[in-house]
Amino acid sequence: MSCSSEQNPSGKRQAEVGPPPYYHRSDCNICRKQDDLKTGSELLDAPRPGGYIVERELFLVEHAPLQESSAGTVIVESRRHLLDCGEMNPDELAEFGSILHGLVPAVKAATGVQRVYFLALMERAPHFHLWLVPKRNEGELRGLAYLAQQPPLTTSYSAAEEMSRQIREHFEQF
Repeated sequence: MSCSSEQNPSGKRQAEVGPPPYYHRSDCNICRKQDDLKTGSELLDAPRPGGYIVERELFLVEHAPLQESSAGTVIVESRRHLLDCGEMNPDELAEFGSILHGLVPAVKAATGVQRVYFLALMERAPHFHLWLVPKRNEGELRGLAYLAQQPPLTTSYSAAEEMSRQIREHFEQF
């Protein structure tokens, strides 16, 4: 990550902002992860099963952390540091739409679900990332209750790795 950092009026060091086209920030764990730097987060520093499922110019797709997801839950993240869709440029919006157009059917085909929930909060990590959560037809929970269930959804590394492979195969067919 290049570019200098400066001190703000409070004396704290401001985040370093990297070069175009991604403008990665030194204080953003998603930017750091994409730059292959340690983040200090057990969830983000853990190896992702199957690596990146989709690698495009402006977006990446990977399996969600095992401790917080079921097999087949994926995260679409912008390469450029931005907060939400309102900050996306036309090229990013087009690529994002194209990815979702193929990814949702791929997740459905690989997991056997009829619905895929979308979740985007950017609360812990203020960098655009959208969770695609396959809604399993198990139990009574629906909507937010399903997403917030306790204990949380989890999976094994091998199950997530196999699901990542299947999602990639289905995605590449679209």
